[in-house]
Amino acid sequence: MDKIHGVIINNQYIKYEDEKQKLRMSGGSWTVKLCELNSTVDEIIYKTAKGIYKISFEKALKYGFRKTFNDEEKLIIPIKHWEFTLK
Repeated sequence: MDKIHGVIINNQYIKYEDEKQKLRMSGGSWTVKLCELNSTVDEIIYKTAKGIYKISFEKALKYGFRKTFNDEEKLIIPIKHWEFTLK
C-alpha cells in the first residue's frame, strides 16, 4: 500500500511540503495524488516553510490537469491558481 502524504481534516486535504518539491511545469505547480482524495474534500492546503497555499477542490479540478508519474495518477495544479499567504 502507498504511503499517505497528506491528511483529511474537516473536509480539507492538508499536506506539509518543501518548496523544492514544486514542479517547474506551467510556471510552477503542485501535484496531488488523486488516490489520497475522497468525495468529502472541499479544499486542498499545502503548508511550507514559506507560507500556506490553498485552493478549492472544484477549482483544482477546473484548472489542474491529470498526469501519471510512476504509475500514480496525479493532479497537476499550476501555482497561479492557488491562494498564497506568507507565514
